[in-house]
Amino acid sequence: MPVTLVLYVLVFVFGMSYTMIGPLMPELLQRYGLKLAEGGTIVSIQNISGLIAVIFCGLFGDRLNKKGFIAIGIGLFMVTLLGIGTAPSFGLLMAIFFVFGIGTRIFDTLSNALISDIHGEKRSLYLNLLHTFFGIGAFLGPLFVFYLTDSGVSWNKTFLYLGFAAIVIFVSFLAVLITGGKKSVEKDVKVPEKSIGLFALFTRPRMWIIGLIIFIHMGVQGVLNTWMPLFADASTNSSAFMSSFALSAFWIGIILSRSLVSRLSERFGEIFMIRWGGLLSLIVFIPALFLGDALLLTLGTGFLGLFIGFTIPYVMSIGCGWYPEKSAAVTSMLLIFGYFSVAVYPWISGLLGDHYGLIAAMILVIASQLVLFVITWFLPGRRSI
Repeated sequence: MPVTLVLYVLVFVFGMSYTMIGPLMPELLQRYGLKLAEGGTIVSIQNISGLIAVIFCGLFGDRLNKKGFIAIGIGLFMVTLLGIGTAPSFGLLMAIFFVFGIGTRIFDTLSNALISDIHGEKRSLYLNLLHTFFGIGAFLGPLFVFYLTDSGVSWNKTFLYLGFAAIVIFVSFLAVLITGGKKSVEKDVKVPEKSIGLFALFTRPRMWIIGLIIFIHMGVQGVLNTWMPLFADASTNSSAFMSSFALSAFWIGIILSRSLVSRLSERFGEIFMIRWGGLLSLIVFIPALFLGDALLLTLGTGFLGLFIGFTIPYVMSIGCGWYPEKSAAVTSMLLIFGYFSVAVYPWISGLLGDHYGLIAAMILVIASQLVLFVITWFLPGRRSI
């Protein structure tokens, strides 16, 4: 349990860092003279490096010590947060974000696998809690940025302050390992000698289906995290606080989704919830997108988060349930889809924004959710209807 609690605090802080770029994007674009597509590369670079880390975790995570590599990931997270706060040039900033992507994706991938290992048949509940803590942090990220910048703090110092929190988490995690937490997991999951590996998972059609669901869902998150504050500002002429809160509302919805709505899966099934939740989200999001009202847009993004927020923990639970002895390989494969998506979506949506306005980026969200709805019909299992 101490390991689980530290991981929850870790993903909370990671969640804050995950949504800080969007509110800071206008200042970044202005300071470095960037186009929208170039601004999107700030998000893309950390996800490209993250792909390398996820592939490594998928190949070796089930054979090596998960906790040891999580500690390495936390250390890189801590150092890069402090580095972002002191980077003197854009080139160095991009290099730091590259390393940031490696560190965060190591502990993100292995935290999901470790929670699955520790809690076995209860993995769905504890994975939902893990992602709920991430959602709470992601909700607070834009508000954290607004509060500090409104108080006169420069944009890069916001990451520096978050780095101090990462130091505490790093020390706490090492303390848990030293005091005996290291013995708690390896005995819980027995790995067969001829167990399926990461590359073999890519030959399983059902893994491709849930991988595509993760690809679309995380891509939608990437677009909203990167461009929603700027879109809200341009389309509704709202205040800086309301522009940031439009993104925070999305994460409020995700928090409620993972902590409350997710319990409905016990009655209806994970696949049912992913399919119809995604379709219902569009019914409330599309009108809010085109009415040009700040309050309606905020409510629309909030309901979008509410109806799709459970997607990642549900898909992780489905995959780990299929291959419980290969939790690291399963989570790695799914996050390969996810991080490739987050590397591509912000850049593509930025290109669309340069040519057609940011409304085109939001239309990409709508189109993606419709494709996800179609994909869910190809999922096998009794709980799919």
